[in-house]
Amino acid sequence: MIEILPMEDREQEKALLDGLPVSGEPRVLAMKDRGETLGYAAVELDAGTLRILKLEAAEYDFSQKPQGETVFILDTLMRSAASYGETFGAQRIETAFPDFFGFFQARGFETDEERAFGPMSLVVRYE
Repeated sequence: MIEILPMEDREQEKALLDGLPVSGEPRVLAMKDRGETLGYAAVELDAGTLRILKLEAAEYDFSQKPQGETVFILDTLMRSAASYGETFGAQRIETAFPDFFGFFQARGFETDEERAFGPMSLVVRYE
């Protein structure tokens, strides 16, 4: 069973956040399948915006367009990050890095040279 939860090991979380452009209270959401880490999303909340600081999928180095299982992992992490943000009242979502290979554009985000961004409703459906 796949689960995505805030990282329990705070020392490991701190190490993963080291060097990222953090301005608020960041968290790392880890995606695991039967105890094996498949990837993680480093996020922070700031003035109603969820900022994705980093997306990481195991064995993916961002040198080429993601495919197959990697797309599933990155998409799931992005959606889980959005749900996390929505739980804490975020109304917007953005990245702290530029779009890669149109990943966020394909999901309806606007992009510029520095980030991808949009309303939370791009990811979290309100019905």
